[in-house]
Amino acid sequence: MIINVDRSSVAMGDDVNPHAETIDLPESSTIAEAVAYLRQRNFLALIASGRATWLLEVNGRPAAVIAQQWAEPKFAIDPSDTLGSFGDQVSLMFRYRAQIDPDDLYDTLTGD
Repeated sequence: MIINVDRSSVAMGDDVNPHAETIDLPESSTIAEAVAYLRQRNFLALIASGRATWLLEVNGRPAAVIAQQWAEPKFAIDPSDTLGSFGDQVSLMFRYRAQIDPDDLYDTLTGD
Protein backbone atom coordinates (compact mmCIF):
# COMPACT_ATOMS: atom_id res chain seq x y z
CA MET A 1 0.00 0.00 0.00
CA ILE A 2 1.40 3.38 -0.96
CA ILE A 3 1.33 5.88 1.93
CA ASN A 4 1.86 9.62 1.48
CA VAL A 5 4.02 11.07 4.25
CA ASP A 6 5.06 14.64 4.92
CA ARG A 7 6.29 16.77 7.79
CA SER A 8 6.58 20.40 8.73
CA SER A 9 9.90 22.15 8.58
CA VAL A 10 11.70 22.86 11.82
CA ALA A 11 13.79 25.84 10.60
CA MET A 12 14.41 27.86 7.46
CA GLY A 13 17.39 25.70 6.47
CA ASP A 14 15.19 22.63 6.78
CA ASP A 15 13.20 23.85 3.77
CA VAL A 16 16.04 23.17 1.30
CA ASN A 17 14.61 19.79 0.33
CA PRO A 18 10.94 18.79 0.26
CA HIS A 19 9.80 16.42 2.98
CA ALA A 20 6.88 14.83 1.15
CA GLU A 21 7.44 11.29 -0.03
CA THR A 22 5.67 8.01 -0.47
CA ILE A 23 6.43 4.76 1.28
CA ASP A 24 5.17 1.28 0.48
CA LEU A 25 3.97 -0.72 3.47
CA PRO A 26 1.68 -3.73 3.73
CA GLU A 27 -1.98 -2.81 4.19
CA SER A 28 -1.92 -5.01 7.30
CA SER A 29 0.78 -2.84 8.97
CA THR A 30 -0.48 -0.98 12.00
CA ILE A 31 -0.31 2.77 12.38
CA ALA A 32 2.16 2.19 15.23
CA GLU A 33 4.39 0.12 12.93
CA ALA A 34 4.28 2.83 10.25
CA VAL A 35 5.32 5.49 12.76
CA ALA A 36 8.09 3.26 14.13
CA TYR A 37 9.35 2.64 10.58
CA LEU A 38 9.50 6.38 9.86
CA ARG A 39 11.19 7.15 13.17
CA GLN A 40 13.77 4.45 12.51
CA ARG A 41 14.52 6.11 9.16
CA ASN A 42 14.89 9.48 10.94
CA PHE A 43 12.04 10.96 8.92
CA LEU A 44 11.40 13.44 11.73
CA ALA A 45 14.10 16.05 12.19
CA LEU A 46 16.08 15.80 15.41
CA ILE A 47 16.44 19.03 17.37
CA ALA A 48 19.76 19.86 19.04
CA SER A 49 18.07 20.57 22.38
CA GLY A 50 16.72 17.01 22.38
CA ARG A 51 13.17 18.32 22.76
CA ALA A 52 10.77 18.39 19.83
CA THR A 53 7.03 17.78 19.72
CA TRP A 54 5.16 16.50 16.68
CA LEU A 55 1.44 16.04 16.08
CA LEU A 56 0.63 13.16 13.73
CA GLU A 57 -2.44 13.54 11.54
CA VAL A 58 -3.81 10.56 9.64
CA ASN A 59 -5.86 11.68 6.66
CA GLY A 60 -6.11 15.11 8.27
CA ARG A 61 -7.30 13.89 11.68
CA PRO A 62 -5.13 14.14 14.83
CA ALA A 63 -3.89 10.69 15.79
CA ALA A 64 -0.81 10.85 18.01
CA VAL A 65 1.80 12.96 19.73
CA ILE A 66 5.43 12.11 19.13
CA ALA A 67 8.16 13.70 21.22
CA GLN A 68 11.87 13.44 20.59
CA GLN A 69 12.35 12.97 24.34
CA TRP A 70 9.88 10.06 24.51
CA ALA A 71 10.81 6.49 23.70
CA GLU A 72 7.36 5.86 22.18
CA PRO A 73 4.55 7.98 20.73
CA LYS A 74 1.26 8.42 22.55
CA PHE A 75 -1.71 7.58 20.34
CA ALA A 76 -5.14 9.16 20.54
CA ILE A 77 -6.40 6.40 18.24
CA ASP A 78 -5.93 2.66 18.54
CA PRO A 79 -2.27 2.07 17.58
CA SER A 80 -3.19 -1.40 16.34
CA ASP A 81 -5.45 0.03 13.61
CA THR A 82 -4.16 -1.21 10.28
CA LEU A 83 -3.24 1.16 7.49
CA GLY A 84 -5.94 -0.43 5.36
CA SER A 85 -8.58 0.58 7.90
CA PHE A 86 -7.98 4.23 6.99
CA GLY A 87 -9.13 3.72 3.40
CA ASP A 88 -7.56 3.37 -0.03
CA GLN A 89 -5.54 6.58 0.30
CA VAL A 90 -3.56 7.12 3.49
CA SER A 91 -1.73 10.31 4.33
CA LEU A 92 0.48 10.79 7.38
CA MET A 93 1.34 14.40 8.21
CA PHE A 94 3.70 15.21 11.06
CA ARG A 95 3.20 18.80 12.27
CA TYR A 96 6.09 20.29 14.21
CA ARG A 97 4.99 21.95 17.44
CA ALA A 98 8.42 23.20 18.49
CA GLN A 99 9.33 22.51 22.10
CA ILE A 100 5.85 22.73 23.61
CA ASP A 101 5.12 20.26 26.37
CA PRO A 102 4.11 17.03 24.59
CA ASP A 103 2.07 15.89 27.59
CA ASP A 104 -0.01 19.08 27.42
CA LEU A 105 -0.58 18.56 23.68
CA TYR A 106 -1.61 14.94 24.26
CA ASP A 107 -3.99 15.96 27.05
CA THR A 108 -5.56 18.57 24.76
CA LEU A 109 -5.83 16.02 21.96
CA THR A 110 -7.52 13.39 24.13
CA GLY A 111 -9.56 15.80 26.25
CA ASP A 112 -7.91 14.69 29.49
